[in-house]
Amino acid sequence: MKRVMATVLIGATVLLSGACGSGDGGKHGEITYEVSGESGATADVTRVLPPEEGGNSSVTFAAQKLPLSQNARISKGTFEVRATASKGAATCRIVVDGKEADKRTGAPGKEVTCKATVAES
Repeated sequence: MKRVMATVLIGATVLLSGACGSGDGGKHGEITYEVSGESGATADVTRVLPPEEGGNSSVTFAAQKLPLSQNARISKGTFEVRATASKGAATCRIVVDGKEADKRTGAPGKEVTCKATVAES
């Protein structure tokens, strides 16, 4: 009985591991978003997930110390990050699957927005 249970568990693990892969080493849709600015600055940072990921879901993180670097993963759609620095200008950058997709610097005190689209694999 124990041997059968172990075989079933191993088989289920292998099956689920294969189902979760995207066929490209699991890298598709890996996003790193970064916000930088003047030394000592903070920023209000808003992350917007695409509707394909469960609705137009936005989350704002207030007064984040800069520089900030976070990761996200989406299967498809447009990912967005917005930031307003407490002093000076903010720069946002989005890297998708290891490649820079967008980088922008805003005017001092103004919001800057970066966007990147992940195509369905």
